Amino acid sequence: MKHLLSFLFVCLSTSLFAQKNEAALLKSYSKEEIAQFHQEQSMPLYDYAVDHACYLIDAPQGKDISQFPVLQVKGETISLNFTDHHLKLADATQYFRIEGSNRILVLKSKNILSLEMKNSKR
Repeated sequence: MKHLLSFLFVCLSTSLFAQKNEAALLKSYSKEEIAQFHQEQSMPLYDYAVDHACYLIDAPQGKDISQFPVLQVKGETISLNFTDHHLKLADATQYFRIEGSNRILVLKSKNILSLEMKNSKR
């Protein structure tokens, strides 16, 4: 009985986690694209990316960052969830200047996220 309850708890929490991530992914991707991720079995990568794809850095001194797209942020807090900015993952790392600051939002590439995900399971 104890094992059955544990199993049900794990299934329920996994389902809720997946629904939360799919809701977040819908900010950047269509239902059809998400269905394609499921079909390609790449959904675990996108689930991982929701919480791990972005980080902030200070713009390097003397480095020209004018070619980076500008990201407008509402409020003082910058979300590190790429879907909150309606961005999509790509094969290359992406960089965005935060409007009105000297910060850069870095969106990791699919390859980097895949390697991180594999290494985190060890």
